[in-house]
Amino acid sequence: MSPAFDSTRQAAAFVLLLAVLLAAPWLAGKTLLPPREQAYTAEGWKWGPYPWIHQQLFEETNDIDIAFLGSSHLMWGVHTPSVQQQLAEHLGHPAVVRSICWAYAGFDALYFFTRDLLDRRQVKILVFYDESSGPHPNPEAPFWFRFGDDAGALRGLPWREQGMYYYAAMVGMPRNLLTLFTPELGGELDRHQPNYYEARYLTPNPPSQLGCVSARMGFDPGYAENPNFTPWQVPVSLVPPEPVVYSPATAAQFQFSSPPVAPWQAHFARLFGELARQHGCRMVMLHLPVLAEKADPVIHESSVWPEALDHRPTLLGLPPARLFAGLSAAEVQLLYADPGHFNQNGQEYFTRILTPALLRIYDSPVHD
Repeated sequence: MSPAFDSTRQAAAFVLLLAVLLAAPWLAGKTLLPPREQAYTAEGWKWGPYPWIHQQLFEETNDIDIAFLGSSHLMWGVHTPSVQQQLAEHLGHPAVVRSICWAYAGFDALYFFTRDLLDRRQVKILVFYDESSGPHPNPEAPFWFRFGDDAGALRGLPWREQGMYYYAAMVGMPRNLLTLFTPELGGELDRHQPNYYEARYLTPNPPSQLGCVSARMGFDPGYAENPNFTPWQVPVSLVPPEPVVYSPATAAQFQFSSPPVAPWQAHFARLFGELARQHGCRMVMLHLPVLAEKADPVIHESSVWPEALDHRPTLLGLPPARLFAGLSAAEVQLLYADPGHFNQNGQEYFTRILTPALLRIYDSPVHD
């Protein structure tokens, strides 16, 4: 076998190039990075409605009454225009409600997106979902984690987990450098051709729905495309009472398990809670049931997140057995596009139950 390099000089040049690539996030610092908004502009539609996210984080400046922030469960689970309309009617003046959501779960993404939002806009209520995920950071981290901006957020993490985010920053460096020269990369909010969400999920354009996805899809257990959709509404007689708020009086309706939580999840959950406290945001942690929970008599959460988050949120949910009481298995499936996400039927049903509770929380005094 011939040697990999013809000379010591070639080997040295390769080592030097590799060292520069590995050190690129550190060498670039903040000086060689494009404006932070380009991290969002450069991403298109497939892994989240990033043109909409960019607009909400960097272009809009008005205050937000209720912001739904998190991964796709929230984006598919709550019909944002309905909440905004009912809040406006409740207040007697226009309200601002937004869904700012993306692909893949993780408290890391939740922290960084919320930080960028709160740097420019005041939010009264932050509604989020339990973003616990697997052992690895959000796969989209190379798009929004930039070492020059975000190294400080890693303090306190084990070296191994800091290394994962450094690696994400290294992977994202080529795109960051490219946007220095082509700053207009990305998609438009509204265009003549359907974007990814409109084409795949048969939903109206998410920006036209204040950021939410109303998937006109029938149930598919394989998370694949399935345009077979049957519009259906749960009979009024079967609609349950509104969700319950976690308290000593309602504790029996919640069950907390304690599986191992990745240090990075707990770390960014704490940072997220502290961020909300610093900006005076009220936090509401919402339980959205997946199909496998449909018969559960209690609300299952992965940990006691109200304590883990430090700035304790209002924990809101409804035991799935009550949510789907009186419905057959086939009727419950009419509410889902896949095992983890509501379709338009489920979104309308869940939003109808959720909104009165949110209005009550909106009016209630804040207790630290």
